[in-house]
Amino acid sequence: MKMEKGTVKVKRGFMSMLKGGVIMDVTNAEQAKIAEEAGAVAVMALERVPADIRKEGGVARMAQPDKIKKIMEAVSIPVMAKARIGH
Repeated sequence: MKMEKGTVKVKRGFMSMLKGGVIMDVTNAEQAKIAEEAGAVAVMALERVPADIRKEGGVARMAQPDKIKKIMEAVSIPVMAKARIGH
């Protein structure tokens, strides 16, 4: 079976899969596994939890690529992550 990437069909299918589901914020692979087992349709890989960042008056930074990779390897659901390009 030929795998499609980035086509309109794939993008619409992905959005249909997420519709009505919960996307959980996670900071490590263990949290991602728990989210998947609890029924999350996807996870958002973060460096830190947004509430903690706001409490300290900080800025949301992207998760380290190696952390994102570990999360991706731990679950079968989609993993999303922020990307920051230059400042």
